[in-house]
Amino acid sequence: MVTKEEVENVIRKVVDEKFVKSIEVDEKGNVTVTLAKDTPNIDDVLIKLHSELGKLEGVGTITINREREVKAEENVELSEELVLEKLKEVIDPEIGIDVVNLGLIYEVKVRPDRTVYVKMTMTTPGCPLTMWILRAVEDKVLEIPGVKDAEIELTFDPPWTPDRISPEYKKKLGLY
Repeated sequence: MVTKEEVENVIRKVVDEKFVKSIEVDEKGNVTVTLAKDTPNIDDVLIKLHSELGKLEGVGTITINREREVKAEENVELSEELVLEKLKEVIDPEIGIDVVNLGLIYEVKVRPDRTVYVKMTMTTPGCPLTMWILRAVEDKVLEIPGVKDAEIELTFDPPWTPDRISPEYKKKLGLY
């Protein structure tokens, strides 16, 4: 079983401790780290931190959160449609199509506590931009006024295929 001290030692090697807001290690070895919202080079830090923590013996699930400002709840009617529209702003940089029209979003739920759950996939399990896209999806959901938190689940079941691309974009890509 991994210890909190082992986790803290790895984290100190990757990011300045002034940017680490909290570290939790539960009895199953699951690690949750919260970083300051102003952590420099956050994309690089997220990838390196995930990679280095994954090398520790006994580590379970690794969750890396970023601190965020909690906005006062606004009178915005949260809906799955609103979330999907916002997620159209996340463009897969390799393909040039947003994650919704690309068919990467499998499920969206707006929970009563105003937490938004998104189940999604990548075009391939080895996609080098996975962490970047997941973070971009989380950021866009959290930009929606009234959203309390975002939970993004990555799955490869079922695997993505080009059949999941929206009809509009299939035409644009010449797949029809």
